[in-house]
Amino acid sequence: MTDGKYTTYWESNKIRHPWVAITSETPMYGLYLCFRKMPSSYEIQIATSQVGEFKDWNWKTLAQEDTRFQHVFQELDGATAVRIKSTQESALQMGFNEIFVFGEGTIPDWVQRWEETEEKADIMFLVAHPDDELLFMGGAIPTYDVAMDKRAVVVYLTWSNTTRRSELLNGLWAMGVRNYPVIGAFSDRYSSTAADAYSKAGKKKILEWITSIFRQYKPEVVVTHDLNGEYGHGQHRMMADACIQGYSLAADEISYPESAAQWGTWQVKKLYLHLYGEEEEQTCFDWTIPMECFGGKSSLDLACEAYLMHVTQEKAKIKIHGKWHVLSMEETGQVFSNTAFGLYATEVGEDETHTDFLEHIE
Repeated sequence: MTDGKYTTYWESNKIRHPWVAITSETPMYGLYLCFRKMPSSYEIQIATSQVGEFKDWNWKTLAQEDTRFQHVFQELDGATAVRIKSTQESALQMGFNEIFVFGEGTIPDWVQRWEETEEKADIMFLVAHPDDELLFMGGAIPTYDVAMDKRAVVVYLTWSNTTRRSELLNGLWAMGVRNYPVIGAFSDRYSSTAADAYSKAGKKKILEWITSIFRQYKPEVVVTHDLNGEYGHGQHRMMADACIQGYSLAADEISYPESAAQWGTWQVKKLYLHLYGEEEEQTCFDWTIPMECFGGKSSLDLACEAYLMHVTQEKAKIKIHGKWHVLSMEETGQVFSNTAFGLYATEVGEDETHTDFLEHIE
């Protein structure tokens, strides 16, 4: 927890009410937790007396934390002893990728203080895995979420593993995203076809999940993977196909009536697929334009900086037509252009300018 690497971690044995206590001669004013395994409920406590061993100290609840966010910041008022304790009644393992403690002063910008996921999305970016939103969508998220100040919701099928979940959160935060993403609970399992991916995940479960996501967040526009799965990944193919089916299912009150009863039905107005269609009909972007709101950087610059947060993918490679390629913003973004998208379905007419996902959206 203290080596500055979120690729390492600590976790407790499987017990009831595991806890971690931190003491400091210098008063503590901030606590930043990056969970590996989070209890269903936990408290942050401060010591009111420090006599004897830890177990004999008196602890007072400072905050009863919710479990919406895997990365959490808590202000402290000069405490010299603080404890994170599970209040979940059943035995469990509690674990952390990182714990940071801050003294008095300004909290660094990289400390994440997440806001709720947008209740209503102007635009939804839906991908299979952490880093897909960067490799295949380039500067789209910082452009729409930050520069254009649209209500963006980023959705992942899977977090892959707890380290990559921290990476995706760190990457989004680095780009300026402040509303927490939606992270599905599906397993990251390589498949070469959409049918195989559906078989492993459960087709009904996937379509029910996509339908409920569309209904809950009511996106005007959805942007997702290539029908061919970019380099052929079956889960990418499955996401494209599931979004196509979800486009109709979410608007049909007969389909998956439980989520219809909970959220109502919803008709997405436009669905874009990465690389879809003929080149002259595609909606294309230049993510390299410097922007004042980014301090002169481009949205692609921010996406590249975000990708550096995905440290476990630094040496990842993919084989395309018998040749190995490094997964990187530079190489992958050129082989599978992260600037080109095709309008697969629309309720508001065909695009005319081909330069804006939100064209014709009120």
